[in-house]
Amino acid sequence: GKTFEAITIANSDGYYPPASSLNTALGRLESDSINGGKGPSEEVVRATYALMQQLLPGEKQSANELAMGQTYEQLDKGEEGGL
Repeated sequence: GKTFEAITIANSDGYYPPASSLNTALGRLESDSINGGKGPSEEVVRATYALMQQLLPGEKQSANELAMGQTYEQLDKGEEGGL
């Protein structure tokens, strides 16, 4: 089988046009049976994790709109934060 996490990047003034297909991204997935059944190497896992830490959660992906005490989920729903 294949295990993967999906992320998206919000279109910011045309910088990130939508992909015409997911074939390229999904074609890069590797079977969990690679590396003797151990999955991706530690190096690949660490690189992927480091990249994902740079991404913002939520649909709006706009940290400057986030109020103190507000979660990204609340921002997406138009709700106020806890403070």
